[in-house]
Amino acid sequence: MVLTGRMPDLHYSVCMAIEPRLDIIGAALADPSRSRILCELMDGRAFTNKELACAANVSPQTASVHLKQLELAGLTSSLRSGRHVYHRVASADVAEVLERLATLSPTDHLSRPGQIATDTQRARSCYNHIAGRLGVLMSERLVALDVLTLRENAMTFGSRYQAFVDDIGIEVPPVSSGKPPAKLCLDWTERRHHISGPLATAFMQKALAVKWLQRRTGSRALTVTVDGYDALERWFGLTKKTVDGTDCT
Repeated sequence: MVLTGRMPDLHYSVCMAIEPRLDIIGAALADPSRSRILCELMDGRAFTNKELACAANVSPQTASVHLKQLELAGLTSSLRSGRHVYHRVASADVAEVLERLATLSPTDHLSRPGQIATDTQRARSCYNHIAGRLGVLMSERLVALDVLTLRENAMTFGSRYQAFVDDIGIEVPPVSSGKPPAKLCLDWTERRHHISGPLATAFMQKALAVKWLQRRTGSRALTVTVDGYDALERWFGLTKKTVDGTDCT
């Protein structure tokens, strides 16, 4: 028997089979309502379907469809507590990727002549750490104070790391050997780096617990309290004018 027809290109088939399915991620991000839902979830907290529907300005039924696609794409996860189902960003890795993607988006609307920084630009939550102008300034000061050392775009322990942690009274989970206490995270609005990782998470938890920072309803923006400004000046050498961006520097 003679076989006819073209034999399949096995090399091509194998290559196609192992390609990452970026199209699935792209499709999940393509809808403006799903993007708004993800931005709301970048607050770091878990929200109900109704809350996310309100944030995206869609019906709860439509939000459910969007959330299902986001979860299937691996961008969000859900958990049930009592009668309610809560949704959140799937992981810190997903949050980091979303923040990096945000830096590729246009930001002309954020820097009009004479415009004072918005609350979201000044200080906001980026999943489980502080972002915006405040996050960038704090990160720069940690390096200047030798709490952290920047080497080849990687953060390592500085000579004053332990003294700083003890003095400020935060508990940072021990990191595995060779892993850094903080990682660089390119800030969406500032286009400079703030830090994520164990140290950044521990500080944000402390700041919220003692009310140096306060969350806002319906926004990722963080309010710096009077005690917060005092703490930032004491441990980071950051004045209120510097944090608020009114020092003309």
